[in-house]
Amino acid sequence: MKGFILSVVVGVLIGISHRSVAQSEAGPGERYYVTIGVFGVQNNAIRLAAKANHLGFLSNYAMNPKRKLYYVYVFDSEDRRKAYAFLIKLRVETEFKDAWIFTGLLGEEAVTVKTPLEEKKEPVEEKKVVIEEVTRKEEAKPDSSALVKPKEKKVAKGKFFNFQFVNKDNGNPVRGELHFQESKRATQYQAFKANELIDLPAPKNADGVYMITTVAPGYKVIETLINYKDPLPQSSGTGPDGEIIVPIAMERAKRGDYIEFTNVAFYRNSVILQPQSKLELDGLVDLMKENMNYKVKVHGHCNGNESRDIITLGTSTKFFESDASNVKKSGSAVELTELRAESVRRYLVSQGISVERILTKGEGGKMMIYPQTSVYANYNDRVEIEIVRH
Repeated sequence: MKGFILSVVVGVLIGISHRSVAQSEAGPGERYYVTIGVFGVQNNAIRLAAKANHLGFLSNYAMNPKRKLYYVYVFDSEDRRKAYAFLIKLRVETEFKDAWIFTGLLGEEAVTVKTPLEEKKEPVEEKKVVIEEVTRKEEAKPDSSALVKPKEKKVAKGKFFNFQFVNKDNGNPVRGELHFQESKRATQYQAFKANELIDLPAPKNADGVYMITTVAPGYKVIETLINYKDPLPQSSGTGPDGEIIVPIAMERAKRGDYIEFTNVAFYRNSVILQPQSKLELDGLVDLMKENMNYKVKVHGHCNGNESRDIITLGTSTKFFESDASNVKKSGSAVELTELRAESVRRYLVSQGISVERILTKGEGGKMMIYPQTSVYANYNDRVEIEIVRH
């Protein structure tokens, strides 16, 4: 019997690059692409597509015309539900744990990769170039009919940095944060988000060095040093605001199969799911209907162990909106997580999954993936689904 862990991140979701929550509805002529990588250099896209092709997929790559980047995808459809069903199956049953849905239209013509390139023919571009391209904001086109005000230059109190987390295997941005300490014995740290412009003050120690610890769910922790006085040897250049760009390649943690649901969210201190959650949950429903030998155990987690007022479903069967049947009650952190796990179970059952195939457990705040006061503390509010083959 083999177990899998799917992490369903809940709370106020922050879109990163192409993985924005806003991309949930396809417009006229648009499609849903199950994407496994994004690159600034065509040959790198060819390599990943060839790898997927060897694993049995009909892999393709195409240019995203807005970002001028090559997207590698293994499935596309005008049917949103089919795309999300394929996405969840891909995350559970293959090595492509970071796959996501791109909604839009890629390129004029997609290229199907049938044969791989040999490793010696073209060197693989360093990921740091891709990171810079993926996270850079698109510049607005000038309006010839009006004067465009020049962008005000930001002034740093310390030095501007952008520490860019990237998946070392596919070049995709990774959500996370950095903790800065002046020594190993320091009891306090400064926390900043990765992949964003930060104004970092100078360290007080004579060496001018910070100890950095990376924190990203599902990825190995990296501890390294940054020379504040001379950071350029570790950088890949500077950004539009003069910030020093420091790329950090992140490696997946070997803790079973950790798979992140990116669009599942609850309203604050509530068991009511936000509307975008339905997409990936329906993908899980389809996977369980396709594989009758799958059972799941839903683990609820939250930020902190304090008691709080909780909005429960009550007798309502509306999982994605508030209702007059909702009930407010005081409860512990464990009770909140139990009720959230139960809300997910009730939705799965409402979609035709037998209740005997679903177990629930409330973990409270004992397994937080970020410190409680972290800039990403809201991501501690999550549901993990353990899929067991039997």
